[in-house]
Amino acid sequence: MGEVVALQAGSPVAAPAHGEVFTDVRGDGRTLRVTWHSVDRLVVLSLWKGSRCTATFQLAAEDLPAMLTALTDGALGR
Repeated sequence: MGEVVALQAGSPVAAPAHGEVFTDVRGDGRTLRVTWHSVDRLVVLSLWKGSRCTATFQLAAEDLPAMLTALTDGALGR
């Protein structure tokens, strides 16, 4: 799993206020940002390379348990 990191204060793009940032094991400035938008009932996954967002995916909050199960089962080899 990626390491949760805090972006430096001088970063051109601020860290999400309600979320986490994970560093890609391949390095090269790749990160995955996970942000929660409770008003919209969304979890947004965004892929970054340095200060540039390269892709986003909006997951409905009600689909989050199924995603977590898929991630957990896969990681545990079930």
